[in-house]
Amino acid sequence: MTDTIYGLSNEDYHFKETYREYLSSSALKHYLKSPKTAKFAIDNPVEEKSDALQFGSLFHDLMACSSEHYDNGTKAVAQWFRGIAVFDPPINEKTGQPYGNTTKVYKEAYDMFMQASEGKTIASRDELSRVQAMAESLLYGSGSTSAQVRKLLKWGKPEVSHFVEYEGCKFKYRPDLETKRKIVDWKTVATDDLSEESINRIILKYGYHISSAFYQFFEHERTGLWKTFYLVLVSKVAPYDAVMVDMANYGYRYLPEYDMVVPGPGAMEFKRLLDLHIKCTRENHWPG
Repeated sequence: MTDTIYGLSNEDYHFKETYREYLSSSALKHYLKSPKTAKFAIDNPVEEKSDALQFGSLFHDLMACSSEHYDNGTKAVAQWFRGIAVFDPPINEKTGQPYGNTTKVYKEAYDMFMQASEGKTIASRDELSRVQAMAESLLYGSGSTSAQVRKLLKWGKPEVSHFVEYEGCKFKYRPDLETKRKIVDWKTVATDDLSEESINRIILKYGYHISSAFYQFFEHERTGLWKTFYLVLVSKVAPYDAVMVDMANYGYRYLPEYDMVVPGPGAMEFKRLLDLHIKCTRENHWPG
């Protein structure tokens, strides 16, 4: 059984009871520690709210708007802004400076702001400025990467949620962007070193090689196609350079002339974790 949902909110995708029973690539990677750790994470989902994740979400949201308005950057940014709220601290009239965050005036103003901003992403003006500069660099200032990304935004659909059953287990994935033949994942990175050596370290550190294989495998289960997975790394450090990485050497590489697929190291590690999850689920046993 497979299901595809357009317009599902990020909150519902991750935490709504209907979809919590479906395993994501991030959840599968908990098996790298132990089945016991994975089972605990599955049963006790926690919304991570680190500054890095929130910043990454801002960038992803802007890129989703850029896909919907690929030919009009002004409309894309306007749509993006509608989902964002910026808190400006109240000003002390005597000093002309903002109240400190420990003062009663600040706390009351912030509480009122949060109530009025329910459902929106909270961000600072500095964050918004940096995200826009990064998107501008990705779309127009990063050479051949920019040209490829603009084509992908034109033909792709952003953040479509897919749900698949395989070997009696349920899985979900939500590409940042997908086309008929490609899967694209945006990643913001805290370095200006986008050399091959640095990229390899980033991929292995965060398990992106496993994630790419996860997406490819279940997209093949859903459509019968082995799509190419592209990782787009965008630096959070000025001048905000960007690079596109074909993940075929890490995940699955399809060879059309032979009609065969060659698994890379990420694909082999993914399959090991997948088989472990299926075994633990069938036996209802998650050892430490």
